[in-house]
Amino acid sequence: MKKIFLLFTAIVFLTQLNAQSTFNIRSFTVKKIDFSLGYETDMVDGLDYSYFANQMPIAQQGLFSSADFNPTTLYGGICENPSIDIGLTFLHDQLPNFEWRNSIAYKPNRVDAVSYYSNDNFGGRYVNFDSRHDEYTLETALMYKLPILKFFNLYGGIGTNLGFVPQNETCVFTSIDFNVDGLNFQNIDNINSQVMADDYAYYSECYETGSQLNQRVFLQGGAGLTFFNKLEVGLDLKYGYGYRADFKNDAIGTNIIATNLSLRYILNDVE
Repeated sequence: MKKIFLLFTAIVFLTQLNAQSTFNIRSFTVKKIDFSLGYETDMVDGLDYSYFANQMPIAQQGLFSSADFNPTTLYGGICENPSIDIGLTFLHDQLPNFEWRNSIAYKPNRVDAVSYYSNDNFGGRYVNFDSRHDEYTLETALMYKLPILKFFNLYGGIGTNLGFVPQNETCVFTSIDFNVDGLNFQNIDNINSQVMADDYAYYSECYETGSQLNQRVFLQGGAGLTFFNKLEVGLDLKYGYGYRADFKNDAIGTNIIATNLSLRYILNDVE
């Protein structure tokens, strides 16, 4: 019953909006209400263990300062996240073929991670670093619309967004005991032969590592199919660059690749 009530409320709300001949904000006309689901990678430049270690408290950073991680032991890294966007698309009378899209995005459970494995013993020694957080983003993009058919449009343009992470958590999971003195990633076998089994333990810790600021600039392209002159189903692709900054370390560059599936409700017939 609750779901039916919410659906009915949404239909009434959209009907009331669409009943207006115009819905303006200054010289702009609101053309569409937008909703989209997306997936993106926002890869940190030169991602390695130091990116995660530098976010940790000073006392914990010392545990990893002597670890000889190097590219030959790097198994893989990811920087990825889902995205939920809602927003409005504006038109201007003087620019009928352009759309100005503005949205608020929620990116839950963003993940940055990197894994290392020992070359000598691939299956037995590992170190995983990862951070997880939620991001809240404001985004704007100016898109050129190219009509192909009455119900099919192509889009292309440029955009930018600004995201804030209120709280970040960084974790380390490893089969190496970083509390053992004199450990580095190249002498694991020697250390293991010197440490009694009862004294050896896996290392697993998580740290609260503060807030972050993200900004990106991107090119965006896409397409949309219109149904009943009221609903547009679209696909958008983004590619661009940006930076990520926390408030204890220098900013670091990022590379964004994103895909969004969108549903846009057309409020009126302004063209």
